[in-house]
Order: sequence, then structure tokens, then C-alpha cells
Amino acid sequence: MDFFDIAILLLVFGLMLNKFISKRLFFLSLILVVLSSFSQIYIVGFKWQYVPLFLMILIYVVKYRFEYSAKNNFLKFVSFFLLSSTFIISGLLIYFLPVPSFENENKKYSVGYEEVHIQLDNRKNPVVFEELSNLPKGINRELMIDIYYPSNEETKLNQIVRYKSENWGVSVIQYLNRTWQINIPEFLFNHLKLSHIEVGTDLEFSNFKAPVVVYSHGWAGEKIFATDQLIHIASEGYVVIAIDHTGLAMFTDLPSGSIYNTGSTDASSNVFGVMKEMAIDIDDTIKFLKNGQNYSENIQTLIMEHTNFDDISILGHSTGGGSALLYCMSNECNKLILQDPYFVPVVKELNKIELNSDTYFIYSEDWYSGYTDSDSLTEIEVYRNYVESDKQTFGYYLKASRHYDFLAFGSISPLTKYTFLKGSIDYNTSLATNNYFNTRALGGNLLRESDYLIKIQK
Repeated sequence: MDFFDIAILLLVFGLMLNKFISKRLFFLSLILVVLSSFSQIYIVGFKWQYVPLFLMILIYVVKYRFEYSAKNNFLKFVSFFLLSSTFIISGLLIYFLPVPSFENENKKYSVGYEEVHIQLDNRKNPVVFEELSNLPKGINRELMIDIYYPSNEETKLNQIVRYKSENWGVSVIQYLNRTWQINIPEFLFNHLKLSHIEVGTDLEFSNFKAPVVVYSHGWAGEKIFATDQLIHIASEGYVVIAIDHTGLAMFTDLPSGSIYNTGSTDASSNVFGVMKEMAIDIDDTIKFLKNGQNYSENIQTLIMEHTNFDDISILGHSTGGGSALLYCMSNECNKLILQDPYFVPVVKELNKIELNSDTYFIYSEDWYSGYTDSDSLTEIEVYRNYVESDKQTFGYYLKASRHYDFLAFGSISPLTKYTFLKGSIDYNTSLATNNYFNTRALGGNLLRESDYLIKIQK
């Protein structure tokens, strides 16, 4: 809970005890809670979880204005019970559905951020993406990317998505409803637009050429879902490029409108083809940036003077792991970091996995041990039997985790024990373990096992 959450809850609780305080103190409490509410909306933004509290405040304003007081003891009890229940429900909603805050601890550098719109005049949208989304057929491919970079200039928590026309929390709900044919109310996550992220814009760059890390999300993922890990990587001295694979991403907010994934793998005629086109997205993005095409002067300075494209590593989750592999099979990569990589389609297409870079695998425990009774080829069997490499290969799994514990999923992240999307591992523990794994892997350092990072035996 933030300052306003605590202040408004305490003030409303004080109003509920009005019969024990003087009329003057009750009036001052009303003034304070109204001012605090307006300040909260102006500074933080409107959160629907406050609606019951705002209703209570209105009731107490009317009560004060007309000096109303229930005479009947039964009415007094009912009134107090309803107001108390409303207060408790609102407090629980504020606590369990908070505005997520992605802070960066133990950082070497502050982190700058900019979103870049890429237009590819020489490439049409592939059919494999059109099959999965509302993409119009036959138009040129467009991508949205996030760039995070190291800086020595101080920054603070910012709401970098607050003023966008689209609300990614609503998009998450829409995707879940489309995919599982359920009817979760869309307002449930609309407060995610107020997410606080510890990055700044137009920051002064650190005075060195930083190596590059490209992030490729999984099936119906989104570039912002790994923000917590990506800002940590950037704070360690890397330029991080996160790509929305338009049409595969859960949603991509292009300047022309929102492109969303329909939510079903059944709509795809060729999963391997999807990963192959994702690898081309990675290649196109790097070429676009290196060629200095149509982006801000700030990013041009970063790319041309402070980015080392001779040192590129790829971080991929799930299907994004498959795209990372395919990219590094035909391009030189320093490190390849794979989070629950989806390699079964690659094996079926190529019969083996050839690694040309030092590669670090990290699996969820769900993928490591959850499919042992399956007759189908599992990802751990792929890792143990189909991976070929002359380079160093390391395999680990994240204890008590599921497939989405490699993502920050807004307000769901702190609730990992209560969702079907994530395992029982605490969000902060999974983030700390992922950050340790990523930075040690990028630095080519040995990884130590811990209570949650377990080495996989070949």
C-alpha cells in the first residue's frame, strides 16, 4: 500500500467512529479525506478499488450536512454493519489488487526508457501472424519495441503507461476471456495502467559502449510483462531491447490502433513458422536500429555512440525461446538465455537442437517435472536428448514455479499462491532468482544452486 492508500483508509476509519469524536474533529476529518481523495486521483490516478470508500465519504458528507442520525437501534446496527463491510471489502481490494511497482534494487546504474515504433517497408505481415490476430491482411509489418539503457543520472518511479489511450490491464482481461471463454469483468485490472516503473526518459547515457540484450516474449506474451527483469539487466550495464511480436503478442498498441492475439494456438497452421518469423522480427529490429532509421535524436545518440552491436545476447521465454534459438543459429550471439523454451516444434522440424552460443536453460518446475506421465515428447526430454553443442550449456529449474513465473503479470504477480497462472513461489523470490540467473549468465559466471535454483542433471 502507498501513502494515499494508508491515509485514506485511516481517515475513513476515523469517520466511522464519529460518535466518539467531536463535531469539529469530524468536520476536519471530512475535509482531510476529501482533499486526500482528490490528491490521490490527481497524483496517482483513479483506482476503481476506491469506489466503495468514495461512496462512504459521500454518505458521511451528507450525514454531516443534514445532521442525520438514525434513531432506531436496529437501523444503527444495519448502517454500521453495511459501512463496516464496505470498508473491509475496499481495504482488501486495495491490498490484494495493488498498483504494481517495478523497482530496481542493488543497481549499478539508473535506467532510461523509450518506446520506438518500427515500420518495415520491405516486409509484409507474415500469414502466421495474420492467422492469430486481427491484423489486416497484406499490410507492411510494424513493431513496437521498448529500449532500456544504463545511465548515471538519477531517476525515480514513473507511470510510463498512464497516459496511453490503451489500457494493458483491460487487454489482459480481454485475452483471458477470449482464450478460456470466461467473463471476468474488464474493470478488474484497469488500474494496471497506473503501474510504477523505476525508469526515466531522456536520461544522460553512461559513458561506455554497452552490450545488447534482446528480449523475445512467448505466445501471447507482451514486452512489458518482463519489465521487472529487463530494468534489472539494464541497470547492470546493458542496452535492453524488448520486442512486441505484432499479431502473436497479447496486444500491441500501434499508432494506428491495437492489434490483439485471438488467444488460441489452434488458429496457427505452423508453430515452427511462427518462431521463424519471430526470429526475423529480432533480425529486422537490430538492423533497423543499427541503420539509424526514423527514431528520436535521443535514441540515435544511444544507438550510434553507446551501444555495442558486436556483443548481442538473446533472452527468450517459451515460444520466444524458440525464436531466440533460430536467430542465434544464423547470427552470432554472445549468450543465449532460455526460460521454459518451447523446443518440441523445432525438434520435429529439424530433428535436433544445435546451439552455437553459450546457453543457459532455466525451466519452471511445472515444465521440469509436471509432464512425466505424458506420452508426448516433453521439453526436459528435448533438453536431455536432442541438444547438441560445442559451447557451454547449463540447465536449471526454478523450484515451486509454473510457466508464468518468468513474467511480471501486474497485480497477479504478488498473488502467485492464489492463481492458476503461477506456482506457489513468492513473486519476490522468483524475481530475485531470475535476476541472479540472468546477470550471472550474461556475465558468463558460474551459477550456484540455492533453495529455489536447482541444477538439472543431463
